[in-house]
Amino acid sequence: MTDETRIALRNYDWLIRNRHEIELAWDSHTLVDHSGGYDLDMLCQEGFTPATDGDWRNRAD
Repeated sequence: MTDETRIALRNYDWLIRNRHEIELAWDSHTLVDHSGGYDLDMLCQEGFTPATDGDWRNRAD
């Protein structure tokens, strides 16, 4: 698995566990929640959520 995939999955996992009513809007390439939307590419960015900030690669979770 690439780091980009691992980052995206960790960010998405954190979002669905910690934000209410979040969904993927594939047609607009957006991740939508009650406060607005995010471009799906943001899921691949380190630090987008607490799950990928700091030294996340060495965490066991």
